[in-house]
Amino acid sequence: MMAVTSSCKEGTKIAMDNGKYVRYTPEQVEALERLYHECPKPSSMRRQQLIRECPILSNIEPKQIKVWFQNRRCREKQRKEASRLQAVNRKLTAMNKLLMEENDRLQKQVSQLVYENSYFRQQTQN
Repeated sequence: MMAVTSSCKEGTKIAMDNGKYVRYTPEQVEALERLYHECPKPSSMRRQQLIRECPILSNIEPKQIKVWFQNRRCREKQRKEASRLQAVNRKLTAMNKLLMEENDRLQKQVSQLVYENSYFRQQTQN
């Protein structure tokens, strides 16, 4: 069972049996981002204070603000990990390219040596 309510000021809220999904307005997100940069892990008391001090957040429950901060920390952690993995991938790609070039060079060298070996065998048999 799902109920949908919508308002331009409050954003879209979708209530489900097991919890709520809240879509924050751009203004709320901006305020939360600003607060996040000041303190990425606010205490329960600090979250209550934020709701009192920031009128744009007054219609959001403290638990939802707690969840927003948890999700934001998780997103930041995922972005950092993705960035780290991209850097590792670039290094591995460069190393792979060098190894493939070396492999090609060595295969040509082996082919040349096999040819020379075959040639010298023929010369010694004649």
